[in-house]
Formats: sequence, structure tokens, C-alpha cells
Amino acid sequence: MKKIIILMAVAVLAPMGLYAQKEKSVKETDVPARYVKDFHNQVKEAQDVVWTMTADSVYFTATFINSDADRQALRFGPKGTETRYYVDAKYYPHAIKDSVAHQYPRHKIDCIYICNTKGKSTYMARIYRKKGFLFFKKECDVKMASFETNGKLIEVLDEE
Repeated sequence: MKKIIILMAVAVLAPMGLYAQKEKSVKETDVPARYVKDFHNQVKEAQDVVWTMTADSVYFTATFINSDADRQALRFGPKGTETRYYVDAKYYPHAIKDSVAHQYPRHKIDCIYICNTKGKSTYMARIYRKKGFLFFKKECDVKMASFETNGKLIEVLDEE
């Protein structure tokens, strides 16, 4: 049952733009061979792998379910590889939730992940607010907020 719920969550969240740049789904065959090779060398037991690329074709991201049944992603680009560990909503750090509620009271947290790049870890939170009427609401004012591991806000960028 847990795997079904996780698969459903991945199916719903994978197509959403979870990054500061818009991304679109691509087939593994459209990803540069060096990234595919690095992915398969780093992750042996990945399930439900979804590849995306940024609109400028610079970054390629493999989002997947790891062997512990947790959602994870590897983002490949010219400056190296970034590892993303998605945090379940019930484990969101209180400091981050409080900071978002205080500084952006009309926004909601879409997702939080731990971003590990070259040995340095930070929290990234995608926040948004909804605009519209009844069932015709859409996300607007979408931002990516980065936090130190102690919950201190580093910067907030508008999503393009």
C-alpha cells in the first residue's frame, strides 16, 4: 500500500515544475550519455525514473524512488551533480515552516528537499500562492527559498 501511495505521489508531483527553471519531461535516450552513465553508476536500484530537462537544455534531472522507497533526484549540469532528497511533509523543519509563514503569509509550501552540492547541504523550499475562483485556481508568485541546515533563510528567487 505504501508503494502505491508513493507511486501516486510521484506521478502527481513529477510533472510539476519543482525547480527554479521550467522543466519538461524527456526520454532517457534524449539525455546526454555521460549523465545517463553517471546516473546508473550512482544509483543501482532506482524505480520509476523520470528524466526532465530545463528549457535551455543545460540541466538534466532524474527523479526516482530509491531503494529505501524515498523520493530522490540527481540533477546533472556543467558545474557538477546535485543530489536532492525530498522531505515528507510531516517532517518539514519547523524553522522553515515558521519563516515562510512569517515572511510570506499568503504562500503555501509545495515541497522541501535537501540539496547536496559538492558536500554542502541546504534546504530548498518551493512556495506559491493560489489565485483564481473556485476550481479555476492556479499557482502564482512561485518562489524558491533556500535555507541553511539550521533553518536560517539564505535567499528567495522568483521561479521563471
